[in-house]
Amino acid sequence: MKRKYQMGILAIVLALSLGAASGWIRAQNEPQPSTGPQAPVGETVLVPKKTQPAPATKPPAQTEKINPNDIYTLSTATSLVNVEAMVVDRSGNPIPNLGKKNFRIFDDGVPQSVGNFAVAEAPMTVCMLIEFSNKWWPFLSIALQHAYGFVHFIRPKDWVAVVDFDMKPEILADFTQDRNEVIDALDRLRVPLFSETNLWDAMAFTIDRMKDIQGRKAMLMICSGFDTFSKLTYDKALKIAKASDVAIYPISILEFISVRESSFENIESAQARNALTTLADYSGGKAYFPRFEADLNTIYGQISAQLRTRYSLGFVPTNTTKDGRYHKLKVDLVDEQGNPLRIVDQKGKVVKYRVVARDGYYAPKS
Repeated sequence: MKRKYQMGILAIVLALSLGAASGWIRAQNEPQPSTGPQAPVGETVLVPKKTQPAPATKPPAQTEKINPNDIYTLSTATSLVNVEAMVVDRSGNPIPNLGKKNFRIFDDGVPQSVGNFAVAEAPMTVCMLIEFSNKWWPFLSIALQHAYGFVHFIRPKDWVAVVDFDMKPEILADFTQDRNEVIDALDRLRVPLFSETNLWDAMAFTIDRMKDIQGRKAMLMICSGFDTFSKLTYDKALKIAKASDVAIYPISILEFISVRESSFENIESAQARNALTTLADYSGGKAYFPRFEADLNTIYGQISAQLRTRYSLGFVPTNTTKDGRYHKLKVDLVDEQGNPLRIVDQKGKVVKYRVVARDGYYAPKS
């Protein structure tokens, strides 16, 4: 009983500190003019299908129903497959100045000819999906407090939305270019009422809302990785993530908990970490497991840089069979002779790198 009382006091104190943090951020940022979504925005993304401000209440019930079989596949109107790839060093920093000749794509192990190629710094389109459960609230609040730090990386042409979830997802801010609207959404997250964490339903809901947005888009998922009783199983959620074109960046709070609670480590924790890592790998994103608050600012900076400097590759598959089957993709870097590309820094030291891209795509059905 005493511990529950202490945890309750801690939650209230942290809630008050969140308000102070958001106020400080407001003071650091000049007000951004809010003209509402315009279509198109003239960059590599289109404005989300919603053009009206998000309601204060939860969306209508029909928008929350997710059919795992109704997911993104390659359009039957075209055979072009678009793949966005990022190349990062071992610290997660993007590697620029690569050309079309440096990329080789394999479709189910078969080399493909890269037709379309582009690279440029572009605005971000990011939805922040935040777990809002009282089960781990004293620790989640540490990560949530630093979610305000992501606001510093928002530029005037970026589009950002905020969604929280416990039993159900709730849209706190629809896609906006006004950073103050993002802060207002985060300000609404104070003391949670429920202990449920229906992560897979919330993820599928968010992907469904983003499916009509073109160009670069990502989901910043601040969560524990646990799911209590989503209607979707993890396997179905993973299938939806694999089929979508939303890069998922989970930021786990598990390490915050394990550092402070030595008895927390168990099989369920390991499974949650593996689930988030697999989800990120399949979607073309990256999972982060920060142990300390100081790590978060670096993580947000890396994610921002990665989303802005991606290589866009397009190819027409040599396998034209329209069987609806999932095709495995692999993207490699090569030199002019077709050998693995060797990258060195200004001092001539070899740079270790990795290519991050989608795991595959679903072919259309005839």
